[in-house]
Amino acid sequence: MRVAFAHYSQAQDISGVTTWVLGLARRLSADGVTVAIHFVVAPAEPRPDPCIEPPLFQDLRRQGIDVFSTPRRTSLKEDIEDTLAFLNDWQPTVFLPQCKPAHYAAAALAGTRGLPWALTLHSDDPDYWATVRAFGESSQGSSLVCVSRHIRDELNRRHLDRPARVIPYGVSLPVGSSEFRKDPFQVVFSGRIWEHQKRASLVIQTLIRACGSSDSLRATLIGDGYSRANCERQVAEAGLSGAISFTGPLPPSQVQARLLDAQAILLMSDFEGLPIALLEAMAAGVVPVVRRIPSGIPELVDHGRTGLLVSEDPAEAARALLRLADDPDLWRRCSTAARGLVAQHYSAEASYRQWLQLLEGLDRQFHTAPTNPYPIDSRRIDSLRRLDPSFHKEYAQPAPPSIPLRQTLRTAIARAKHRIKRLLSRHP
Repeated sequence: MRVAFAHYSQAQDISGVTTWVLGLARRLSADGVTVAIHFVVAPAEPRPDPCIEPPLFQDLRRQGIDVFSTPRRTSLKEDIEDTLAFLNDWQPTVFLPQCKPAHYAAAALAGTRGLPWALTLHSDDPDYWATVRAFGESSQGSSLVCVSRHIRDELNRRHLDRPARVIPYGVSLPVGSSEFRKDPFQVVFSGRIWEHQKRASLVIQTLIRACGSSDSLRATLIGDGYSRANCERQVAEAGLSGAISFTGPLPPSQVQARLLDAQAILLMSDFEGLPIALLEAMAAGVVPVVRRIPSGIPELVDHGRTGLLVSEDPAEAARALLRLADDPDLWRRCSTAARGLVAQHYSAEASYRQWLQLLEGLDRQFHTAPTNPYPIDSRRIDSLRRLDPSFHKEYAQPAPPSIPLRQTLRTAIARAKHRIKRLLSRHP
C-alpha cells in the first residue's frame, strides 16, 4: 500500500487538520506503510538559507516518509498541474488530499482514471460544502469521510448520491489529569487566534470579563494568529496583563503540560468540525466552556455533564467560567465525565484502526481495477470556469495601493503648472 497525502506547509502551523495529517502519516509509516506527503509551501518570509529544508520536512524524512514540496503558484491551474506531476511521479495506490482546492481538483481527475481517494470533511465550513459540490460525486472516485456525525447528517440533508462514513479524530490520554484549583483557577484557549471561525474577539472579551470579576482567575492563550496583537492591546487597556497571558505557538509536549495545569478551556467559534484542541483538553480532564453551535461540539459537550454550553454572549460565557471556579463538585463531575468520554469514544487507537481499515479497502480497490490510472494527463483538467469562485480567491492579485487624494491633487496641480509654463514660453 502506497498512501500519499497532499497538504499545505506554513511556518508554525497549529491547525487541527495539520495535527491529524502528520499524526496519521507517522503512524502509518511506523506500521510499515509506504507514505509520502506533497506540500504546497505558502508564501512566507525567506529562510536564512533557502537550500536547507524546514525542520518538519527533515523530521518526516527521518521517520521514513517521502517529502515533496512546491511553492504555491500564481494560479489554481498551475497548482493542479504540480499535484498531478507528484501523483505521476510517486504513483500512490491511495490519495488523501487536504484543504487546498488544487489538491481536490487533481484528486477528482485522478479518480476518474481509477485512483481511489478520500475526501475528508474536517469542518462545517462553506469551503468544504463547495468542495463536495465540485468534487464529491461518486463518478469522481472519492470516498467521503466526516469527522463528526453532524457533518455526516448535513451531507445526507444535501442529498448526496451515496453515504459517507464517520471517523472521528482520536487523541491519547495523558498519564495524569487536571485537578481542581481555586486560586488560581486557570482558563486556556488553544488554537489559532483568528477572528474568522475562532472569533478571537469573543474569546478575549469573555476572558477580560471573567478575570476582571475575580482575582483568582488566570487565562492563557496558546497559539498565534493575525488577531493576537489586537487581543493583547485590549488586555493591556483593561489593565489585566498580569492575569491574561499569551504564549505563542508551543510544541505538543508543552501544550499538554499547560492543559494539565488548567481547569477550563474556552472556545467561542462560529463553526467547527470536531476540535482536536477540545479533545486534547477533555482527555486531560480540563472542563470545556464552549459556544453552542451546530457542529461536533454537542457530541462532546453534554451541558452540565461533560462541560458547559453557552451562547455567543461574552457575559454569559464569563459567568459559566466563574460558576465552574465557584463549584468544585460541578467541576469534578464534568472533568471525570469529559475524560471518560474521550477514553471510550475518541481514542487515538480507535481512530487509527478505522482509517487503516478504510485505506486497506481503497488499496484493494486500486489493485483489482482493470487498468492502471497512470500517467494522468494534466491536459485533461476540466474547465476551471465552472468551479466555485472561492477556489480562486487565494490567487487573486492584491489591488494596487490607493494614492492619497492630497498626493493626487498635488500631482495634477504640478502638471497643470508645467503645461501653463510651456504655453507661456511659446508666446512671449
